[in-house]
Amino acid sequence: MIITRAGGGLRVVSQVAHQEQCGLLAAAWGNEEFARMDAWDAVLTATACHDAGWREWEQHPDVGPDGTPRGFTDMDIDEHVAIHRASAAAAGSHGDRVELLVGMHVAGLVMRRLGIDGEAAALATRPEAARDLVTERAQAARRLRTRLGEGADLAAWAWSAYRVLQAIDLLSLYLTWRGLASAEEWTLRRVPRCTGDEQGIDLVVRPAPGRGEGDTGPDHSACSCVVEPWPFSAPEVDAPVASRVIDDRPYRDADDLGQALEASPPTILRMTVRRH
Repeated sequence: MIITRAGGGLRVVSQVAHQEQCGLLAAAWGNEEFARMDAWDAVLTATACHDAGWREWEQHPDVGPDGTPRGFTDMDIDEHVAIHRASAAAAGSHGDRVELLVGMHVAGLVMRRLGIDGEAAALATRPEAARDLVTERAQAARRLRTRLGEGADLAAWAWSAYRVLQAIDLLSLYLTWRGLASAEEWTLRRVPRCTGDEQGIDLVVRPAPGRGEGDTGPDHSACSCVVEPWPFSAPEVDAPVASRVIDDRPYRDADDLGQALEASPPTILRMTVRRH
């Protein structure tokens, strides 16, 4: 779950809702400067299903020792790895390229996004659960690449497609988590402009002018940000996302939290990404 304080309560966006928003952003990707790569359907599908492993956990979310609902940053590595493993397994039903990309994504979550966020620590220094996940995904990637036709073209496609997925994933987190709510400026690093663009280009994301902290109402019901350089096909992209708002209080246990979420009517946040 993605949890943000909003209007005196806690705004909760599920990881599944987040990936649906990512799918909307991926569907709008591409223009003269940022070309869609070959096999774009696989990129689109991977972006829209990369967090599918969260679906079961989010049906019965938990609370921490102090009663605070646990978001995705509050979980230990063993829990994360189990969920990431489930996401990769679910992606396999969508084809080899989709599984390859989601597998890279989940490995990157425990390895500094495969170098995009700087040099990752040596695998041997990572917790055992993280080592196991990375090893499993490397073995799966070899199998998938063999079936897809191992070679320089596939390697260039996978690395470029992976970085597009990362850019869209972080852009959605900017909208739904800390970035826009805190009026921060984020950088989406090494975004490829075409297949084989090894270094890529950094995109800057910030609140749209006149939006202050990104809110036009107490429930964050309408928010927008600006992205430069602009990677989308239209000058403005609608990216609505489902959320719930619950009381900002300690919860007795998972059942108490579940009842609060069930009692909260879902709200569609009207979020927009703009060129200017």
